[in-house]
Amino acid sequence: MSTEMLLAVVLIILAVAAVTYYCIGRKSRTDGSRQGTPFEHVDPKVELSSLKPDAGQQDAGARQTEPGVKRDEPKAGADSPAELRQPEPAALGEESLTEQPDIDQMTEVVVRLSCKVPFSSNQALLASQPLRSQDFGVPLRIQVKNQFTKLWGPIQRGSNTYTDMIIALQLATRRGRVDELAAGNFAAAVNQAVGTLDADADVVDVPSIVAQAKSVKALIDRYSMRLSIGVKGPLPVSQQMAMDIARGCGFDIRGKSVEKRDRDSGAPWLRMLPHPQVPNMVVFELMPALCTPSCNPLGALFGVANDAAARLSGQITDASGRTLSVPQIVEISRQLQFFYAAMAKQGLDAGTRRAKRLFS
Repeated sequence: MSTEMLLAVVLIILAVAAVTYYCIGRKSRTDGSRQGTPFEHVDPKVELSSLKPDAGQQDAGARQTEPGVKRDEPKAGADSPAELRQPEPAALGEESLTEQPDIDQMTEVVVRLSCKVPFSSNQALLASQPLRSQDFGVPLRIQVKNQFTKLWGPIQRGSNTYTDMIIALQLATRRGRVDELAAGNFAAAVNQAVGTLDADADVVDVPSIVAQAKSVKALIDRYSMRLSIGVKGPLPVSQQMAMDIARGCGFDIRGKSVEKRDRDSGAPWLRMLPHPQVPNMVVFELMPALCTPSCNPLGALFGVANDAAARLSGQITDASGRTLSVPQIVEISRQLQFFYAAMAKQGLDAGTRRAKRLFS
């Protein structure tokens, strides 16, 4: 089969995959009942050598539900692969004013402080100081409700007054989770905030936090997969040639990192790396969990690989350097569909704000 015919078949396969991923993404957005469901053990059925775990798994503990304020998780897509969606009102690193607090009880321990009398910005800063001064190893977010606008947002310096405060601690990230020490320190700091504001709040259950953190971390480890394909040319790839390919394919070059980053979370959803053993080969790694299926991330991955193959006069291969056949590409597409379906069944729809917070 000629190279032109192979590329034509690949494009047809990717077009079919794009329609499939669109349907998966649409189902994920419309099925709101999954967002608050307990964690389940589901085998994602991703066993190809091209899909490899990014971190080791941990045993999942029993999922506990922390008391707090319930709210459906807002959806967001990974707009980088296809640049098709409008950006969200606020990026993940920012906090805007909203009618409802931005919390996620599936992946955060949430404590609401209901104050008997309104409190000022200075009082809010003083009460939150014991929390903000500690490094829990995971993201901490503090939101307050404005007395007059009734909107939730971060503490603002000035003459604002508030009626309620919500403290949300993310239970785990790809780098770690809340352990017994961190949970104990969090509980102590929350108690200090409660005392400072003379507020009513639910008791922080340290064992429950630790158990839920283990469950969240186990899921993160399970779905922190990278899909890797390579491009192998006839000649060694020099550093200058690699940089030319990276710039031509739209990668962001930061020191030794060659990446495409998610606009919301700043996390790299696609990386370009030199092959450690094969000098005439470059590798592209996709982080599926950060990409919305409807944006066809597999198409974005093969699009970059096709561009690199043309520049190197090379062939698209698996991560080991073996040329990919059409049946293998079809199998990768099928396995990726299984992977996304398994994530969605766990309430971890790929490309959402929840997924970006956990997998960034």
